[in-house]
This record gives sequence, structure tokens and C-alpha cells, in this order.
Amino acid sequence: MRTNTNQLILLLPILAGLLLLGGCSEKANGNNAAVSQAEPAKAVEGTIARVGDEIITYNQLSTMLNSSAMVGLSIPALGTPERSRTLITLLDKVISADLLYLDALAKGTDKQPPYTTDMAKYEAAVLAAMYTSNVLIGDLPVSEEDVQAYYAASVSDEAPLSEDMKLAIEATLRKQQLEERKATLRERLREGVEITIDSGVMNPDKDSERSATDVVATIGERSISWGEVEPVMRGADHRAGLAPFYIDNEDERMKRLQQYIDNELMVSKARAAGMEQTPEFTRRTAEYRKTHLINVHRRGLIKAWQPTDDELQDYYLEHMDRIVAPESRKVQMVVVGSKEEAESIKAQIDNGEITMYQAAQQYSLDPNAKSTLGELGWVTQGTGFKGLDEFTFSLEPEVVGGPIETPAGWHLVRVLDVLDGRYGNIEDEETRTRTLRMYMKDKVNAYVVDLRKHDFEVVVYDDELARQLQQEADMVAALTEKAKEEGSITRQRQEDLEKYIVVPPQE
Repeated sequence: MRTNTNQLILLLPILAGLLLLGGCSEKANGNNAAVSQAEPAKAVEGTIARVGDEIITYNQLSTMLNSSAMVGLSIPALGTPERSRTLITLLDKVISADLLYLDALAKGTDKQPPYTTDMAKYEAAVLAAMYTSNVLIGDLPVSEEDVQAYYAASVSDEAPLSEDMKLAIEATLRKQQLEERKATLRERLREGVEITIDSGVMNPDKDSERSATDVVATIGERSISWGEVEPVMRGADHRAGLAPFYIDNEDERMKRLQQYIDNELMVSKARAAGMEQTPEFTRRTAEYRKTHLINVHRRGLIKAWQPTDDELQDYYLEHMDRIVAPESRKVQMVVVGSKEEAESIKAQIDNGEITMYQAAQQYSLDPNAKSTLGELGWVTQGTGFKGLDEFTFSLEPEVVGGPIETPAGWHLVRVLDVLDGRYGNIEDEETRTRTLRMYMKDKVNAYVVDLRKHDFEVVVYDDELARQLQQEADMVAALTEKAKEEGSITRQRQEDLEKYIVVPPQE
């Protein structure tokens, strides 16, 4: 029997739920048809799902999970059931994203602004960066002779030229080369290029007189208009109305214009060198191309779904249980077996003979009280015994109340803190924002489910997913066993670490 097989048994209900949503597709003619796992064939090794022509691999999910700040998921340890559950949750998110991506392509969102405009800017930025690193900076070779010369001139004879010393010298020499090349970057970039700048663009007083077509600079035969550079001349917070629409510092304007000219030159030269056709360019733009299209398409859908005031009000009333955050109280309790004992303990607390914490530790029937000291954490109204619940939420903070009886025993209660209820009035801006966000989330989820049922075929290869999960669990188990072996690197490191741990002497 394979190691950790039980964890896959625990995950079967989750897999089944995912397959119910993703494993079948409703054809356009309205007939439901189960999708065969053998057709179409899996094109890439490790493929665990397919959405239309988009494939999802196990390695793709693992890479995304390790970048969890982007996907909003925690990173459980390798080989654990928690990690497997998280990967399945992530798989469902990726399937939904791919459905929106295919829908965006089908609706031609990739041919419309603002997507085309945004992609042009992003691709230009990538080309400029590639030209800088590959051409203007390029390789920074350091020879053995360079290392020896630096060592002879700059290092004491008492320090031996070890391998570590060589690596340090190489790093120093490369850094020096990098700084030298950066210092001459603009000069080398503009060599042989005629550039003129209209100094009037630096005068903020003339901004109101300019038109978008006015030429403010030329690069060879290429003219740059005010409309092109106007966005880089804006104040950082001009949209908030907290600063001038344009920056009014002439030196800063010149700096930004010169940088704009540099970027234009780098992009032009990168294209002339064929960098748009390189694998590096494809790799650096492919992921953004897809994720940005999904985001633009989602924003477009949301804009079209803006509810009226009446629709949002109706949604709020229907989903108040999800929207409204009821009052919460941080509670401490002592539970004993009789009313008389509870009254006796309360009297001792009121007289200052013991504290509530001591009472919980010494007398409470709750088996966890010795470690928690009776603190239950935050509780919301309606989650406990009815009479105790009503009593707790009517009690003044820091007052020891009770005793009150429940099937668990007799309780003394103290409220340590109160968090007021929120989102209880749709007229409040915060409540309206929360309601609208939830409304849109439900609309997007329903839209994706409809795409999954009617428009795009979704296949989940549950056998391959289970195999990959089990393979990861087996690998972790094998590494754990190997680490325990005598002479293993892990054991050696542990023994080395123990040498530096000071154990206090026994008294």
C-alpha cells in the first residue's frame, strides 16, 4: 500500500464536487453530454484539466501556489492533505479564469481598447528592458587574468586567493563594469541620432495653449507630440484633485521627457533587431497578455452589470445574513457543576480574593480552561445556548455575570471586549460598497458557471490529479525517512546545529 493513501480518500468528496462542475459540458444544442477522459488526448505530461483548448498542468498549479500572494491562498507543507485541498481550490480558480479568457476571445475583447492600448504599453516596456539588458549592458565577462590583477593590486598578500575570494572579486568587477556601462548608456543609445527638443514644453504657463498635435521633440524623422508625452507630465495624484494636473518643476519635466525619448529609441532599436520574435519576448509577455485580458473582460462585464438602487436594495434584503456582520463579544467563562458552587466562586471574585482567570484555571469543568484560562475568543450572537447567548449579549463589559444554567453546567460570564455590528444599513457608504462587491462576485460566479455549462468544454483528469497528489506525498515521505538515516545531510546539519545550542545546567 502506498504512503499517505488515506489523504486521497479524504479528498474524494472535493474531487467529486469539482468534477460535477467541470467534468461535463452542456452542448449548444441543449443536450447534456458527459466528457470522456480519453478524448481529446492530454497534450502535455502532467495535464490535470482542460478548458476548451487551454490546458492546466500540475506543475502550473504548484508554481502558482508558491506565489500565493497573487492568488490569495496559503502555502501548506508539501505532501499534506491541506496542500492537496488548497491545490484543488486553486484548480477551480484557474478553470474559472480560463473560461473568462476564452469568453473574452470569443467576444473580441482582445481587439478593443483599453486592452490593445495597455498591451502596446506593456510590450514597449518589455522591449526597452530587453534592449537595455541584452545590448546596452550585455554580458559582463571577467577573466582569470582580471581576477589575478585585482587580487594583486587590491588584496593583502596575507589573504589567500581561495575560491570564495575569486567569486567575491568577480562580483566586484562585474558590478564595476555594470556601473560604467550605465553611466554611458544614454550616450551610446543616442549615438548617431539627431534629437531636438522644444524648450517651450518645459514652461508650465504654456500648457493651456498647447494642442495634442503640437510637436515637442523629434528623434531623427520621428516627431513626438504633446499628446504623447502629456501622460508622463502629470502629477502623481492629479486625479484626486490634490495637485496640479501637470508637474510644474521644469527640471523634472526635462528629466521625464529625456527618459521618454530614451524609451522610444530603445523600443525602436529592439524592434529593428527582431526582439519581438524572440522566445524571451514571448515568455515575458504571454502571461500578462492572458491575465490582463481576463481582468479587462471582467471589468467590462462588471460595468455592464451595474445595478439600479432598487436592485441593490433588493439584493441587500435577500442576502443580509451574508452581508451584515453582527455584534461580536470576546468572552471569558467559568463552568461548574452547581449553582451553589458558582455563587461561591463569584463571591470570591467580587471580593477580590481570586481573579476570573484563577477561577477558570482552578474550578472550571472545561478541560481546556487550564490553558485558555476560560477565554472563549470572539463569539457572535445566536451561536450558543439560547439563554446563555441572550445573557452574554446583554451583559456590560468587564462585569462578572451569572450564574446562569445550561445543559453544560452553571456559568459565570465576563465580556472582555465588544466589536459593534456593521453593515446594518444599506444607506451607509461602507455597507453599500460591501453589498455591491458581493453582488458583483455572485454575478461573475453565476456567469462562469453558465460558461462552463453551455459554452466551453471542461474536462478534469481526476486520475492524473490523484496520481500527482499521491506522488508528491510519497516523495515527502521518502525524503523524511531518508533524513532519519545515519550520515544523512539533514542529520549532519542537525548535529552541527546542536553543537551551538547551549543547554542550561541542571540545578
